[in-house]
Amino acid sequence: MKYSKFKSVNNLTDNEQQVLDFLMENNTKVLNLGVRGVAKANFTSTSTVMRLAQKLGYSGFVEMHYKIAEYLNKSKDKIDRSAEAQAILSETPNSILENFAQILNKKDNNYIYIYATGFSATVAEYIYKKLLMLGKKCLISTGGDSIGVFENNLNNISTLIVISKSGETQQVIDKIKMASDEKIEVVSITGNNDNTINYLSDLSIVCKDDYPSDDYNQFSNNFFPNVLFVFERIIRIYEQL
Repeated sequence: MKYSKFKSVNNLTDNEQQVLDFLMENNTKVLNLGVRGVAKANFTSTSTVMRLAQKLGYSGFVEMHYKIAEYLNKSKDKIDRSAEAQAILSETPNSILENFAQILNKKDNNYIYIYATGFSATVAEYIYKKLLMLGKKCLISTGGDSIGVFENNLNNISTLIVISKSGETQQVIDKIKMASDEKIEVVSITGNNDNTINYLSDLSIVCKDDYPSDDYNQFSNNFFPNVLFVFERIIRIYEQL
């Protein structure tokens, strides 16, 4: 089971990891066992249990129990949103989302670079902050930033994520071409399947766009919230890897 949700989980001792595994597997009965019972069941001390709670960022044993219970309940959520997602993903099979999640799960020291302009930049900012919360090394820039932000970090970038409603934003296309020249993997999110950015990308995700000709985003449009919905679905897949 993946424990990346918890703070400092990578810094646990073997004894603390054993206690965490025990709490995850026996969550319904640990309150009755109490700190001493949990310690005894794991052949360790009560201080180990309390130190685990502190490392995970909780005030004590009881708070740790309830936070783990909350995590487990979310993990066991049986609501299948695949049909809802497919209504949004006009041209993208679920396997593409799984591939995106695998990219996020890669272990390397390079950066994920996120780029977008206009309204797409707002969505890009959310994705950037979400990935930072997951402990990913990320950089972001938008149309108003200097090209040097991207160019000066090319050697340290493993993946470029771009968002473009039209799929024809020239600034985005220029970044993709530069990334491709440097063998950087490109993931794109656009509003239609037939566009330049999709053709240039290694992995392309197409989200439903109610008004593809609305370049100024004047009308009510689901594209941007759809991108966030799909990205959160990707994060759900990532959490289960």
